[in-house]
Amino acid sequence: YTRRDLINTFPLIVVVDDSPFATATLNNFLWTTFTRSNPASDIYGIESFVSAKHWGCHGSLVIDARSKPHHAPPLVEDPEVSRRVDALGAPGGPLHGII
Repeated sequence: YTRRDLINTFPLIVVVDDSPFATATLNNFLWTTFTRSNPASDIYGIESFVSAKHWGCHGSLVIDARSKPHHAPPLVEDPEVSRRVDALGAPGGPLHGII
């Protein structure tokens, strides 16, 4: 791509595995973008360049925020554990008023 291509109407392009999740809320977008990307190896740009030891690009900035093999698997909430914790925090429970 070059800086004259229409893709550059988007100043930031983030490549993700699960776009419905990443676009559901701003928090999801920020979490996905900045926990699944490494600035040293996952940032690209259209017509990128280095000038005086500074990286830049003339077109869109592209961040690869896909899950990588070295990432931990997603944490899945266990409903039984959630019920037990809720019971501890319920009125009359040992953690009521704390959690």
